[in-house]
Amino acid sequence: MEIRPEEIKNVTENPYDLFFHSINNQASKKLYVSVLKKLVCEYLKFVLKGDPSLVENTKPVKKRGVQRKYSDADFEVRVNEFLKRSKSNPEWAESVMIALAKKLMERARLPIHDSQHIQYSTIQNTIKTTKKLFKINNIPMFWTRIDSMLSNEHDIKDKSRGYTRDEIQRILKHCKPMDAVIVYLGASSGMRAGAFPLKWGHIFPIYQHENQYVWEPEDVTESISEKCNAICGLVKVYADSNDEYFAFTTPECLNAIQLYKETWIKETNKIPKLEDPLFKKSGPFVRQLSLDGIRKRMLRLVESSGVRKHIPGIKEKYEVPLFNGLRRFFNKANKQSFSKQSKLASLILKETMMGHSGLIKLDKNYFKEHIDELIEEYVQSIQFLTISDEERLILENQKINKEKSELEITRAEMEEMKREMRLIKKYGKILPQDQ
Repeated sequence: MEIRPEEIKNVTENPYDLFFHSINNQASKKLYVSVLKKLVCEYLKFVLKGDPSLVENTKPVKKRGVQRKYSDADFEVRVNEFLKRSKSNPEWAESVMIALAKKLMERARLPIHDSQHIQYSTIQNTIKTTKKLFKINNIPMFWTRIDSMLSNEHDIKDKSRGYTRDEIQRILKHCKPMDAVIVYLGASSGMRAGAFPLKWGHIFPIYQHENQYVWEPEDVTESISEKCNAICGLVKVYADSNDEYFAFTTPECLNAIQLYKETWIKETNKIPKLEDPLFKKSGPFVRQLSLDGIRKRMLRLVESSGVRKHIPGIKEKYEVPLFNGLRRFFNKANKQSFSKQSKLASLILKETMMGHSGLIKLDKNYFKEHIDELIEEYVQSIQFLTISDEERLILENQKINKEKSELEITRAEMEEMKREMRLIKKYGKILPQDQ
């Protein structure tokens, strides 16, 4: 392998490419690019020169929904211009970001009903994206000064909560097969909204065979899948990226996926491949349903079920976040379960299931959990994460019967030990039971 001088030159001359290729997750990439377009093409429209000829010679693309009020035809040109000027003059870059932060905060403080009002999350996304852009391109910036200018006067974190089990049950009454999978998956795995564009090959049923957990396709034989019921499902979240981690889902969710799979096959007239999207657009063609499409389906569900209410005085805020409400349900229900681990080890495992590094940053380096430990920890939580009252009752009865059987075995072992002790005391040795 050889690296040519012109290849190195290309990397340094196109900082936008360096930024773009540093983002592995497709959902994150789409968000960053969208925010970056607004930054350089709208906010900095008169600050950057761009390439007017590209704008003039590009015909506007008709799209459904809200139309963009700015052109992004010279988007990459503007990004590269912004970065080159920032690198050569960091003081200019800091002045631009300070002016931008002031302007954005002025709009955030406007009344909710004002057409110029923006949400505080918009400011956070803008600053976060710019930080990443500058960091990747090694541009120094005193961010503490800019961060100190930002404050959310409508902060309602203490007023929001997760969905309750009863609310999720109400949502499920309005679900089609695909919708049900979205709801069950969010509630049972704790995945973030950005992780939902999954493929069929990212979810595996986990079986317990001869006191071992098996889930890899090459390990799950036909006899195992026929004789053993799946105890839970494994989900590869942000698969094939630096942020990949393992989450889990309940047998209840696996049943919903199987039901949805039947409708998937009926629509497309073929069995889904591992690389096919789990959530697809309606119709006979296999086309990935975007994150926006998944979000819209979830929004329709909560609106039709009427489970969310506005927070008084704040029109655009709700008691329960749309997707994060499912994640909060998972977090609360998961931590209600008992564990065979120590309390500290259990908490670290439960945090790992949510894609967190642990309780502290060093946990990621010094607490290397085995996948079997995560499965064992999750299995203890299934009863609390199951939504259906009937399914939870079945799980509870199974647990009681298992504990009863284990108690009977323990009693039989105790009786045998007592018998042996009496024989030793009387004869000095253990005699067969028929003597």
